[in-house]
Amino acid sequence: MLDSFAQGEIGFALQYIHPRGTMSQTINGGLGFTLSAGHNFEKPFAAGFQFSYNNYGYSRTRQQYTFDDGSVTETYVSIDNYFLNLNANGKAFLRNGKNFNPYVGGKLGYSWYRTSLNIEDPEDVTACEPLESHILSKDGTVTISAGAGIRLDISSIFRSVEEGRMYFDFNAYLVQGGRVKYMNVDHHPMEAPERDVMARFINTQTQIVHEHHVGYQYSSFVNMLEYQFAFIIRAPR
Repeated sequence: MLDSFAQGEIGFALQYIHPRGTMSQTINGGLGFTLSAGHNFEKPFAAGFQFSYNNYGYSRTRQQYTFDDGSVTETYVSIDNYFLNLNANGKAFLRNGKNFNPYVGGKLGYSWYRTSLNIEDPEDVTACEPLESHILSKDGTVTISAGAGIRLDISSIFRSVEEGRMYFDFNAYLVQGGRVKYMNVDHHPMEAPERDVMARFINTQTQIVHEHHVGYQYSSFVNMLEYQFAFIIRAPR
C-alpha cells in the first residue's frame, strides 16, 4: 500500500553531450552536470524537473592590444561557451521492485546558449576593459528529448545501504530542438560562420577604442545525444 504514495527523490549527474548532424560540424562535445528533483508515483511512473549546465568550449589566451595612440597593453582573455537546460521529465520503469530497473523516458524543456567574455587585470598600468556586456552571444530554443536508462539499487552492492534509498542511474537521450545561434572560438572549415564575433575594448587612460576578433557565430537546429551518470537519493517512506 505504501507503494501507491508519491516518494520524492533528488539527484546529481555528470553529463556528456555529443552533437549530431550539422550541429556536430560547428560545436564541440561538452561536459557538464545536472541537478534533478522528482516524485515516484504509483508504479511504474515517475516525473520531475532537471536543471543542467554544459560547457562546450573554453579558451584562455594572452592578448596584446596596440591602440591608435601607440599605447600597448597585455592581458589574458577568456571565452566561455556554455548552455543551460531546464526540463520537465517523465519515466516509465519496466522492472519495479528489482535491483536492476530499466526505464524509458521523455523530456520537454528550454535551452539557453551563452558565450561570456572575461578580461583579467593587465600587468601594466594601462588598463583595458570591454565596452560591451560580458555576454557576447545569447540565444535559446525549445527542446524535446526521448531516451532510456537503467537504475541500479546501491543496496545490491553495499549491504549496509537501506534498500530502495540510493541508486546509480545511467541514461542516454536523443535531444532535438529549434534553430539556435551559438558561438565557437574555433573556425570550422566544413561550415561557414554566419559572422565574425568582435569585441570592442577601451584604454581607460586614453579612451582609445579598438576591436578584437574573439570567435565565430554559427546556427543550426539542436541535434545531440546526451549521456548521464547519476547518483539518486530517495526520501524515506
